[in-house]
Amino acid sequence: MAQVQKPGLFAWGLLIILTIIWGFSYYFIKHSLVSFNPSQVASLRMVFSAIALSPFLLKALKSVERINYPVIFFVGFIGAFLPAFLYPFAQQKISSSLAGIINAFTPICTFGIGVLFFGVKNERSKLIGTIIALIGAFSLILLKPNAEIRAEGLYLLVAFASPLLYGLNGNTIKSKLGSISGIQMTTLMYFFMSLYCIPLSFWNGAFQQIPLAISSGNAFYHLVALSVLGSAVAMALFNVLIQKVHVMFAASVTYLMPLVSLFVGFFDGEKLGINDIVGLICILTGVVIINGLIKIQSGKPS
Repeated sequence: MAQVQKPGLFAWGLLIILTIIWGFSYYFIKHSLVSFNPSQVASLRMVFSAIALSPFLLKALKSVERINYPVIFFVGFIGAFLPAFLYPFAQQKISSSLAGIINAFTPICTFGIGVLFFGVKNERSKLIGTIIALIGAFSLILLKPNAEIRAEGLYLLVAFASPLLYGLNGNTIKSKLGSISGIQMTTLMYFFMSLYCIPLSFWNGAFQQIPLAISSGNAFYHLVALSVLGSAVAMALFNVLIQKVHVMFAASVTYLMPLVSLFVGFFDGEKLGINDIVGLICILTGVVIINGLIKIQSGKPS
């Protein structure tokens, strides 16, 4: 397993880049859906990501031992494939505000799964920081003017599956795949996903829709940007990051992502409300506590 390091400038730089890329992913998804349905976006996202990473495939196949293939397939399935389909499905019957809140549960799911099943130390500072940041996410989303909270039971459960899957994914990579290059791991993940997303893209009409999307607007190009940046590049960076630092540091990106849309809106002429300021302060405070920049005496490991 790769040695866990205290976050340095390199790790913080990766976290900021990930925050920006994944923060803009919602923009790319929104514009992709102009010409593609959710299933088509999800399947093509896997295929285009695999194509983007194909220059690294031969080296990955030669370098990574086959005994690791099942675990890599598993993390690709739960960390990339399933969430790409689950969130669009759930958002048919739950509001975007509620979807944002549910996504913010990813770090606490990561922490809980790590403590219960992966031997992660139960540090009080990590738990306190996570709760403070979660309050900040609630403030940003729930207290936003005109925020709508709407849900149906089944779809709510489907949405909650994603942070659980992300939590399991992060801990599995940390504990089982720490010695594998992050880029090679990501390349194999999307290669394996593309093996059944290519036929799926024929079945759901995604490939047939591409010429129509190109002729009618920019949806195809937004989907390519989503795949290359939001999946291939971002997932590779995330896998590199999670191997080097505490799993909770990498999971902090979920709290920071809403700040991107907050600042994009501000520079686009939107006003900041008191809930935005409170949310910003709570999220940043929680993140620095999680990562030890503000010291809180830790409890004994459970």
